[in-house]
Amino acid sequence: MTKEKLSLTLHAAGLKNIAGAFKGTSDPFAIVTLLASDPGEKPRVLGKTEVIKNTLSPKWTTSFLFDYEFGTETHINVSVVDEVRKSSDKPMGSAVFEIGDILGSRGSVKAKKLKKGGTLYARIQKAAPRSAGQLALRLRGIKLKNVEGLFKKSDPFFELRRTFDGPGGGAWIPVYRSKHVKNNLNPTWEPVTVDVNQLCDGDLDRKVQVAIFDFEGDGKHESMGLFETSVNELVKAAADKKTFTPKKGSKSYGTISVDECKITGAESPAGQVIDTTPSPAADPTVLPVPVPVMDFG
Repeated sequence: MTKEKLSLTLHAAGLKNIAGAFKGTSDPFAIVTLLASDPGEKPRVLGKTEVIKNTLSPKWTTSFLFDYEFGTETHINVSVVDEVRKSSDKPMGSAVFEIGDILGSRGSVKAKKLKKGGTLYARIQKAAPRSAGQLALRLRGIKLKNVEGLFKKSDPFFELRRTFDGPGGGAWIPVYRSKHVKNNLNPTWEPVTVDVNQLCDGDLDRKVQVAIFDFEGDGKHESMGLFETSVNELVKAAADKKTFTPKKGSKSYGTISVDECKITGAESPAGQVIDTTPSPAADPTVLPVPVPVMDFG
């Protein structure tokens, strides 16, 4: 049997709100469990996604890497849970997926209806044969357009997004979501580290999207513009101190500066680890924050 490393990502739509009367909207996260395939085996919890506040259509960014033996029936259970502060979390529904069934579906995406309401989507893609490294990135907003109103300032955060190849893969899917910066139209976001394979399949010229939003407590975040770029363009922008202009339609919504962008830990075809040269704008005193990418090989 042939073994390959696969990557699983999840999102849901139309979940039932179980927060309770006058308690807002549910805060869903998902728990992934690899079910036993042989009588002597035990189920194994692979991990859980991040919690997304106040939404019934979460697009989780956490991905799960695991080994899969083709030809062997393998099931995973995904439980969606509402995080409840100062009390017990509440189940929102669960579904069992067969890995081969997902791989055989259009775009390698399988949907399952949840009994309590809503639809859960599981996407599988083959992981790259070698590491393309980690992208260390630090972004800063300059004079972003306020979308909050007359007497308040926006609370900006950003998402890094990608598309997938194949049928139905053209939609932009978030791979990373930053924390928001309160009441600031010139935010300096925390430095982050993103797995290059997860972001662009190791293709440094593949288009990625940077989308800026104004954080809202009810989960209805308002767009503050977006732009398309690539990993190579981000690295070059940091070195050359060039900026990007997020737009909403034809209107400009400020400026985004790439204060740091470099790739470390990439493997060559021979298996050697290579690093790119750090950009002049990089600050060696700032440590990157890892994105949750879980490997269960």
